[in-house]
Amino acid sequence: MRLASLFKKTMIENFRDWKIIILTLTFAPFFVVLMYFYFGETTEKPYQIIVVNHDLGAEAGDNDHFNAGEALISAMMDARHSEGTKILEIRQEDNVEAARERLMNKAADLVVEIPARFTSTLLDYAEGQQLSPVVVKTYGDPANVRYIMAAVWSDMITYEYATTLAGLDSPLELQAESVSGLKSPNDFDLYVPGLLALALIMLMFTAAASLIKEKDKGTIVRLRISSMTNTEWLTAVSLSQIIIGLLALILTLLTCVAVGYHTSGSWLAMLVVGLLSCLSIMAISVVVSAFLRTIFDLMTIGCFPFFILMFFSGGMFPLPPLRLFTVGGRAISINDILPTTHSISALNKILNFDAGLGDVVFELAAIAILTTLIFIQGTLMFIRRHMRPC
Repeated sequence: MRLASLFKKTMIENFRDWKIIILTLTFAPFFVVLMYFYFGETTEKPYQIIVVNHDLGAEAGDNDHFNAGEALISAMMDARHSEGTKILEIRQEDNVEAARERLMNKAADLVVEIPARFTSTLLDYAEGQQLSPVVVKTYGDPANVRYIMAAVWSDMITYEYATTLAGLDSPLELQAESVSGLKSPNDFDLYVPGLLALALIMLMFTAAASLIKEKDKGTIVRLRISSMTNTEWLTAVSLSQIIIGLLALILTLLTCVAVGYHTSGSWLAMLVVGLLSCLSIMAISVVVSAFLRTIFDLMTIGCFPFFILMFFSGGMFPLPPLRLFTVGGRAISINDILPTTHSISALNKILNFDAGLGDVVFELAAIAILTTLIFIQGTLMFIRRHMRPC
């Protein structure tokens, strides 16, 4: 009964501070929309390629004029991913300098220049004549992150087309097979787990505020007089934060779905990870609140641990592998001491690669162990600094 009363009191006070609640619930969804507009679409965009075709063609067969350059352009335009989406978006130019200028202006990812004797050289090879190889030039900007993949696709299609037309048999056949049987996630998909973790990390402000304001306003003294135990108080606060955290998690995922994100992952598994992650943020909040005395401290000094969780968990950008040791063949890095690192890893496996709870046992165990250790240490620190017997 006393626990229910404390829980009701905590929930009312959380929603009474509606500005913090709104910020907590909408911060991550706002970044979802921002990242969606940044990447443009949730589907993988074709690589933009400008082709300058100098090929003069040649007579083939029954004196028919054949232009292998035009056929190569058609092959590039017909290239598709396994799910049917276009790989390359082709635009033709007559002048190489104009094409290079468009490349420098970021209007294209790659420029391909087909030489004048492209057709005649390939037909000569098909007739068994030994000639110098025909040179197909490509131009790209290393500052463009899409340049390398655009060049890989263009070179591969050009090579396959040229060897087929020249009648050359390749001694090598490459077969790529996905172990999961799923399509590769695009850039936006890969950011979704980090954005969901961001929704949970925002919980630190509401959780720490629930603890600090009792000390700031002096009500913690009255709570102590009422024979309230530390366990009851922290349990009540934790339950209220779990509800707020799961609401933020679901709202963020629904926002992702609204802008086109698709997942066949288990929502139940996601909620289990979310539940444990909420407890981990609550544990970190206890540590943070042990060092702070006022809400003003939380809004200023408290931003430092928030940014540590936000940027060093690997959700916003990939981190270098700073390995510490290996456990059972699994490398443990320095950022693995943050439970949110494992939360992001588990959410990524569940939402983008259809993993179940059995596939994220390591992550769940890591979150649970780290949460327990942080909770114990944080509780001892908070009691020693703010809840000494009167």
